[in-house]
Amino acid sequence: MRKYLVLLFSFLCIVSQAQIKTEEPPRLLIGIKVDGMQNSHIQKLWKYFSAGGFRKIITEGTVVEQMEHPVVSAGNSSDVATIFTGTVPFYHGVTGDYYFDREDKEIKSILSDENQVGIGTREKFSAHQMLSSTITDELLLASPQSQVYSIAINPEDAIMMGGHMATGVTWIDDSMNKWVTTAYYTKGLSRWADLMNVNGKFNSIASTDWVPFSSISSYLNPTIKGSKSVPFRYNPLEKSKNPAQSILRNTPAANSLVTELAQTIFEKETLGADRYTDALLIQYTVKVPGQLTSSLTTAEQEDMYLRLDRDLQNLISSISSRVGFDKVVFFLTGGTEDLHSPVELGNNRIPAGYFNANRSLSLVNTYLMALYGQEKWISGYYGKNIFLNKHRIEEKKLNFEEVKSRTAEFLLEFEGIQAAYPINEIVNFTGNSVDVRSKYRNSYHKTTAGDIVITLLPGWVEVDDKNQVVGTANTPRVYLPFYLYGARVKPQKISTDCKTTDIAPTLAHLLGIPLPNACIGKSLILD
Repeated sequence: MRKYLVLLFSFLCIVSQAQIKTEEPPRLLIGIKVDGMQNSHIQKLWKYFSAGGFRKIITEGTVVEQMEHPVVSAGNSSDVATIFTGTVPFYHGVTGDYYFDREDKEIKSILSDENQVGIGTREKFSAHQMLSSTITDELLLASPQSQVYSIAINPEDAIMMGGHMATGVTWIDDSMNKWVTTAYYTKGLSRWADLMNVNGKFNSIASTDWVPFSSISSYLNPTIKGSKSVPFRYNPLEKSKNPAQSILRNTPAANSLVTELAQTIFEKETLGADRYTDALLIQYTVKVPGQLTSSLTTAEQEDMYLRLDRDLQNLISSISSRVGFDKVVFFLTGGTEDLHSPVELGNNRIPAGYFNANRSLSLVNTYLMALYGQEKWISGYYGKNIFLNKHRIEEKKLNFEEVKSRTAEFLLEFEGIQAAYPINEIVNFTGNSVDVRSKYRNSYHKTTAGDIVITLLPGWVEVDDKNQVVGTANTPRVYLPFYLYGARVKPQKISTDCKTTDIAPTLAHLLGIPLPNACIGKSLILD
């Protein structure tokens, strides 16, 4: 009997150990965000992709067909913060790339932090405005031996993906043409990024002319100049509309720089080589210089996709072969884009337009002066938030609620404006989540909110005085492409409605770590 008990005990131990082994968390998380990527683009170019890039992730992984963004898109900072915290700006505090500072009466970057020092750049940036933990923060809190690297074209993506605790955060400075970072991250600029700056690798990649990847006649669309026979040619270092910057950020060279540094860090820092889960977070783009529409209409954008597909294939192959397919998780997502731009809609006789708030608000101030006297009644504006001059209103002993109400009513007269709400209507809204006020409440935070919030008509997009788009989507419901591939992920399509706040808890579930501390989403993976 004792012999049988010993055998039974040994068998149970073996089974238990096998179960523990199969439930071992992945050794490496690879997060990939592609600005401008849309499901419709992927479908159009499907037959032109290699078997090991976009196709591999999509056909062998989980595809979420309806990944809704439950906030008003106001730029990469807010969108990425929402994905990585699993919550909305109401909790995480990042309402856009910029905000209006009431005290200083000026528009500032959400990353701006005067207590920091830039490394290789004059910009003083940090993640201090993000008020909740991210999935990468939770990974490092659970496992201090882990490593987290964030590599991006833009500082907003780099910092929001890296969170508060990343080992290394790096982005492209296209005025100085080099990798840069901020001293907010204690280890500073990665030595591998610094080496690329010093040994000429960065400039070598950045200065290579961009010409078609394939014969120009093989592309579905003509070039930006309208040709199907004359190949395009760009120098990524030529100046953009902003004379201080080049067009580098919207060329394949930017993606190649990101891939080169990502591959180097993966290899040299031996990510995924031990039992402590590491993370490598990457931002790419498929947006091209002078792009006026979100639709896939140019050979240049097709070329961006084809080259990126090759980068993805090399990245997946290299990482899977070194770490093991069963020990790495990849996720791929795009940015929040309207399906059609005002230019495209207007060309097809569909109502649309560009809304410049600064021009409109001068008329609003004139209206308020006619009612209340010759004063500057509007303190400032940014991102659909109007800031009234509270100090002057109180000084004149006016009824603040009345001024708000009259201002909101007058705003309805302007072309392009759908509605105008006093902020208390947004904050106290408890109605249906389909109502646009629900999305605005999600996007509200007390530190950056104005006194009145406006919404725009379908097809209208807000631009600033430099004609730069403020926020990237204005439709009532915005969806992002989202794909998951790798360890413990089975090939499937999830057709039920999901939200971008579900991404972080899904990753936490796969990595076996706690949820970010303000997470409101749910895991999409059920064991």
